[in-house]
Amino acid sequence: MVMFAQNVQFISPLTRPLRLSGTFGELRPDHFHAGIDIKTNQEEGWPVIAIADGYVSRIAISPTGYGKALYIDHPGGYTSVYAHLQRMNGQ
Repeated sequence: MVMFAQNVQFISPLTRPLRLSGTFGELRPDHFHAGIDIKTNQEEGWPVIAIADGYVSRIAISPTGYGKALYIDHPGGYTSVYAHLQRMNGQ
């Protein structure tokens, strides 16, 4: 069976211009990177918005790795992950 991607539209998770510090599939020392990383120029507190409508499916807090992370499931089977968050407010 051959499946084709839908024409899915996502918006930017930030209201500022995006500058990437890591790209999908980028070779890391022991794995391929499975996401994109956005530079914040070491500034904290930037508001992050969902890239599309969906619902929060998971909240994870860890002292390592992603730190504070929010997972949003979107229609069509997509999940977006927002990691290294300073805080979450549920709006």
